[in-house]
Amino acid sequence: MDKNKKEAIKKVLEKNFSKSNKAKFFFTKGLKEFSSSLIIKTQNTFDQAKIDQVEIVLRKEINDPAIELLQWVDTIGGLIPKKNIYKIPFFDTEDIKEYNPWRLCPIGEYWVRRHDRQKKTLEDVDGHCRKNHSGKDLIKADEIDQIAKTRKFLDVITKPRKGLSEYDNNNIYDDLIAGWTAYWNDQFKIEPPLHPNEVKVLIATESGFDPNEENKSNPAKIGPARGLMQITADTQKRLSGEKKELKDHLINLSDNEIYDPNKNICAGVRWLFRKRETAKARLKREPSWEEVLMEYKGKLKSKTRESESIRRKIKKFLGELNER
Repeated sequence: MDKNKKEAIKKVLEKNFSKSNKAKFFFTKGLKEFSSSLIIKTQNTFDQAKIDQVEIVLRKEINDPAIELLQWVDTIGGLIPKKNIYKIPFFDTEDIKEYNPWRLCPIGEYWVRRHDRQKKTLEDVDGHCRKNHSGKDLIKADEIDQIAKTRKFLDVITKPRKGLSEYDNNNIYDDLIAGWTAYWNDQFKIEPPLHPNEVKVLIATESGFDPNEENKSNPAKIGPARGLMQITADTQKRLSGEKKELKDHLINLSDNEIYDPNKNICAGVRWLFRKRETAKARLKREPSWEEVLMEYKGKLKSKTRESESIRRKIKKFLGELNER
């Protein structure tokens, strides 16, 4: 079997099986190198109707009416001796690259921008995807910038939007707020979804829309809060996976990058979804997004005069933004 035919078979299998199928595919030995029998090996018996369907597609796409797709458990040791199976699978669904529709790289990889690399000589390396060894979904600064330029990100941006009378130029970050709210809603699929206005109100009450805002009053173990969404040094570590709190959807940013509005909003909205989880655990019920905003501020159950003032302000701002 020539190389082109093997690659064509592989492409058909990639389209018709997914990573979750956890299947390995083997060629069998015929009189020469390969026969037209392909063996699928899984931990459990696979759906025969699915195999029959893929077999029909294979015959059509490969233009080989003799090709057949057989299950290991039904075949090996009976119809086909084990010695007639190539030991190494030519295709494993574990190797299928899955893509997030918002992202440039397959899940488990992250984007690195074009850069210089010093080996024996200085090389100009194009932007490319690099494997994340943890296997988790990880975004770094370069890809955050790229995502904000993609068609899917830009398509969620609608204008005009209402502003907050208390702040000048408070609409300047509306596009980024809308884009990252949509992005993280799509990742977590919470009902009801987070609304951009709720993020905008959080930014208003955290930094007053000042991207350079820094609050150094936190204890040393938490570190200063920085940028539009006042992300602390401790939160920055948790977002990166350094403290093992997040199971997936990690964000790795440097101290300088955390001030950039695009990156700060991306990270802040991601952290807001984490605070929804902690609010749910504390309340022992599904929280409202207003309650999540208070959890983000560390004041979910607080009844102090300051906390009540913040609650009133959040309600006031949301009312102002949601006016028709």
